[in-house]
Amino acid sequence: MLAASRWASNSVSAHNANTHTIAHGTVLALAGVRSVSSATAPEVGQFLLLAILLPWFATMGGYVNRLRVELAEANRKLSAALARIEQIAVRDELTGVYNRRFVYETLQREASRAARLGTPLSVCLFDLDNFKQVNDSYGHAAGDEVLKRFTEVAARGLRGVDVLARHGGEEFLLVLPDTDVKGALACAERVRANVEREQFPAIPPTHHITVTGAAACAKPGEGVDALVARADDGLYRGKRGGRNRVEAMG
Repeated sequence: MLAASRWASNSVSAHNANTHTIAHGTVLALAGVRSVSSATAPEVGQFLLLAILLPWFATMGGYVNRLRVELAEANRKLSAALARIEQIAVRDELTGVYNRRFVYETLQREASRAARLGTPLSVCLFDLDNFKQVNDSYGHAAGDEVLKRFTEVAARGLRGVDVLARHGGEEFLLVLPDTDVKGALACAERVRANVEREQFPAIPPTHHITVTGAAACAKPGEGVDALVARADDGLYRGKRGGRNRVEAMG
């Protein structure tokens, strides 16, 4: 965008320069007209040459100015396209939250930081209960709207350092830096309760959406895959225990 501003500024400068050149030439031409009767042959030749070149300079100046404007617009579009590509690389296209690749990169980075500083790191894993029934009963478009609404509900009350991502399908992963299992459990329970109370406009009000969650805190020396696997075990334990609940995994 800075480059586009420079090009736009240069375009104005070039246009002003062309205007000054034409104005200067016009003055000279008018002076030449007044004295042409007494001018020598070389002076007449110079006057004629100037009369020919001035329109050419004006045309070329306008052409260059148009090129600069077009180049600035192309740069603006390129910047917008690059920004869109960067967003697609880290965001889930449907829900707008972060995607699986980005959340694992973030989790690895936060795990290294937690190990270095000796601070806690927790994750929460969520899975919408009986989500297949939503798609079967109301269609995939309604299911998509439910997923998007869930991310809005889950994001309420999160800190700036917390990272919510779509882990796959109707499953979502939440990374909570500087948070022990007690704090993660409280966060997961808040999400569960908010979802249970929420009205999802895409489906009838008689159909209540619930979510099962699990919270796990990283153990010393534990890898990120093992941490998420423990949260996943807790999630299945919650499903077996009746759904719409949260399990703590240490």
